[in-house]
Amino acid sequence: MRQYLLHLSEKLRTSFLTVPATMIVVAILLASLLRLLDNWYDPAGFTGLDWLRIRDAESARALLSTIAASTITVAGTVFSITVVALTLASNQFGPRVVRNFVRDRSTQVALGIFLATFVYALVTIRSIDVLSDTNRSYDLAVHAGVFLALVSIGFLVFFIHNVAQTIQVDNITHQINKELHAAIAREYPKSWSDAEGEKFDEERLDLGSGWVNIPSGSGGYVQLINKPALKALAEKYDCCLHITCHPGAYITHWGVIGRVYQPPAEMEELIHGTQWAVEMGPVPTAEQDIVFSIRQLSQIAVRALSPGVNDPFTAYTCVDRLVEGLGTVLQRPEPPNCFADDTGRLRLITCELSFSDLLDASLDEICEHGRANGVFVRHLLASLLRLSRACGRGDDRSGLLAYVKGLEEDCEIFIESRRDLEKIKSTVEEITAQLTN
Repeated sequence: MRQYLLHLSEKLRTSFLTVPATMIVVAILLASLLRLLDNWYDPAGFTGLDWLRIRDAESARALLSTIAASTITVAGTVFSITVVALTLASNQFGPRVVRNFVRDRSTQVALGIFLATFVYALVTIRSIDVLSDTNRSYDLAVHAGVFLALVSIGFLVFFIHNVAQTIQVDNITHQINKELHAAIAREYPKSWSDAEGEKFDEERLDLGSGWVNIPSGSGGYVQLINKPALKALAEKYDCCLHITCHPGAYITHWGVIGRVYQPPAEMEELIHGTQWAVEMGPVPTAEQDIVFSIRQLSQIAVRALSPGVNDPFTAYTCVDRLVEGLGTVLQRPEPPNCFADDTGRLRLITCELSFSDLLDASLDEICEHGRANGVFVRHLLASLLRLSRACGRGDDRSGLLAYVKGLEEDCEIFIESRRDLEKIKSTVEEITAQLTN
């Protein structure tokens, strides 16, 4: 349940609708509440608060009409600035980065406060009757509208400042890096208990020859794999589930998401339950998919290395943050892929990405577009040299060494500068010595 709540929270976070709609509802409730309080109390009648008195209903309606007209005008301007910022971000940094702007709480609250102030003013105007008893009070409701207008002005200044900050590439990469490390902390915690599962080589597991494929049911990206639900499902039907996909993978509607070993008689219910626990959608998400944030940084680096942009320093920043994330993964224990029940019987096998998979996802596209740039390759190898010092497991060392050797071969083909080649060869020798000692 917790995983589904987190998934729902992420969906709501990446929507412009949630926060403004909530603030509009609150504004309607606030307007109704303050009108009731105005009917029960007269705050201007207290000593020292006579300045709160509104002369007549016409004055109250005129003031609220001015607030409503001005806030809806500014709201249109805010929407226009937001659209321009999204367009610039999509063109310069790639369409994947637009999600980070959409989920920015500051932008959502800025849009919401203007719309909420506008709706509050409209609802309050509707409740003020010019032909009613002139002794009725409107003080609290009207002054609350004035206060909301002042808050809106403050948010306008803050919104412009926030947009100017968020479109800077250093801040964009910083936010993506924070999201990457949050994903690493979730999927690669500092310790695992035996009760949470163990790490085994799938090829060495004797699962038997009787198995049935689990169809995907629909096409899309794997967004969420609910491991506790899958384990409980396997225990219920007394079988072993092997999930062959991972979060972020694209599965066709005729594809397979896993296998059932020791299949039970109630296969239809088991398949339906498994499809429900492996949630799919039209776009990848960041909750369980570390590669999602990795690809965002990789896309920015690739665009920075393109001849049209030619901004190698942005590519350096992306490589540094990617290597930092990979180093964090190297320092964490490998996540378990085998989960047993209380009796020790294997119930669930999941597909976990290895360090080599993450290394390929991080640097393959970047190397493809930057391997002819000697200075960039030197910076990349210097970063990989730092990464090699964090390699402790044998498989991780072998994967990194093979990647570096492949990069060296590409450099010999695409780089013409002898000076760059000599420095690249020297760095590769250092990395090799570090990984083989």
